[in-house]
Amino acid sequence: MSSIPWTPDDEEARRLLDERIDSYDVDDSIGLWERLLRWLNDALAFDVDSSGAGSLIIQALLIIAVIVLVILLLRYFRPSARPDISVDEAQLVDPAIDAQEYFDHAQRYLASGELDQAYVHAYRFMVRTAQQRQLVDVTPATTATLFGWSLGAVLPNHRDAINHASTEFNRTVYGGAHPSRESVTTMLQLAQAVQVAQPQSSHPHHDPARLIPR
Repeated sequence: MSSIPWTPDDEEARRLLDERIDSYDVDDSIGLWERLLRWLNDALAFDVDSSGAGSLIIQALLIIAVIVLVILLLRYFRPSARPDISVDEAQLVDPAIDAQEYFDHAQRYLASGELDQAYVHAYRFMVRTAQQRQLVDVTPATTATLFGWSLGAVLPNHRDAINHASTEFNRTVYGGAHPSRESVTTMLQLAQAVQVAQPQSSHPHHDPARLIPR
């Protein structure tokens, strides 16, 4: 004997569905922290009362973790320039200052023992020299690293020294490194060599700076 399946009409089906929905206990009043604590309790199998001392401990740990994460992100993505070095972060050099003026500043800072400033201005002396000689294109977006790659491509005999100088410039400005008097003197000598160095034509594909958007 086959049984006939029960098929409720529309009204009966709607009533049964409403009863099933009402049977679920949905509490919309719990807050974000309580939801997070419940999730942590389930994930870590900890029996922590969301209104007790365990809740405060977990909240404190979460806040500390968020603060540490934010600090790490800021340190990684936004290196800060040292406050005792006046660096225009918008551009590598000021187009209103010529190379000789940067050289004079570097000499004065070197004489007064302000080696950080002396190195920065000596490096900028090299940048403005290369720019005025039209050896490389220096734009407001040009960084020391990009400049080093570009100049090293047209002055291959000085490539290693230029790249090293760019690295030291970044370390001085952003890393808080303190150059020695010998380093500043070497930087000035390199910048003076760039004044008279003859560029060598090279294939554009040999310039790694082409890979960086301007």
